[in-house]
Amino acid sequence: MKLAPFVQTGNGVHPTIDFESLARCYPDLPLDVWNISSASDLISWEIMRDRYEIKDPLAVPCDLFVWGIGEPPDGRLTRVGGVPWLPKKTPWPVVRGVVTTFLCQFDFRDSRDLKGQRAGGPLPGDLLLVFVTHEDAILAGDEQEMRFVWVSADETDVVTAADIPAPTHPFREFVATWGVRYRTYDAPTKWDQAFDIRDKQARGRSWSLPVLWGTKIGGVPYNSQQIQRKTPPNYLCQLTSIQASHIQWPWVNQEEPLSTDPRENSIYAGKNCLMIGDMGELTLFLHDDGTITTDSACG
Repeated sequence: MKLAPFVQTGNGVHPTIDFESLARCYPDLPLDVWNISSASDLISWEIMRDRYEIKDPLAVPCDLFVWGIGEPPDGRLTRVGGVPWLPKKTPWPVVRGVVTTFLCQFDFRDSRDLKGQRAGGPLPGDLLLVFVTHEDAILAGDEQEMRFVWVSADETDVVTAADIPAPTHPFREFVATWGVRYRTYDAPTKWDQAFDIRDKQARGRSWSLPVLWGTKIGGVPYNSQQIQRKTPPNYLCQLTSIQASHIQWPWVNQEEPLSTDPRENSIYAGKNCLMIGDMGELTLFLHDDGTITTDSACG
């Protein structure tokens, strides 16, 4: 599998982003703080955070993910869509007779050093798989319409594409992606400082710099409806909408840019994005009794 020149392997389970190499790959990129899906989306966030000192000794570390498309080099990686790392001995989740759709999985093995966070504490398994009865349940954040399955990364006899049952309520087409990890931080104490930035770059969205808008394990969850000034209790991880950039390397394993013309293979095509409402997010919380609850926002 060909990977972008700014992607490294051997620094954990997931491939990782080398930021210096990434920045060299896009020397003239206009600054624009927006949803982080492609690796290039990281550049503006990090440059502007450094420029305006959106830093804090009490910043909360996180593992943020940008995406490759298609089947991953390792089926256990953090991913959206495709084939879950589900042991064949584990029944495919069914909710009140409804066969679910596999939405995503989070692989926590690289995040165990996030000490003091839920993701860095004892977990019921290495991977968390999320299944959903119907598409609207994601936006509603209705955990009664979801099933959460913890599995070990050491499983070997897992389902294949041929084993996946037809869902009762098929989703509209959405992208199948896998995650490349980038260790960074959220700085929720810096909201007031960010609101004072008068920079006209980033389309006036520099106020959002303290908390990264992307799929992540740990840190502080992005909330499109309200400011998060601290990590909520029991927060574990977050899935945000995915919309790749239209420039070179929209995915870490695809160099050719995507179009913005909706009649073509564009960033808006169902096979190239995941929409939770209008660029919204789904946040997962793990409680002491092992239950998982969710929160969502429409974007």
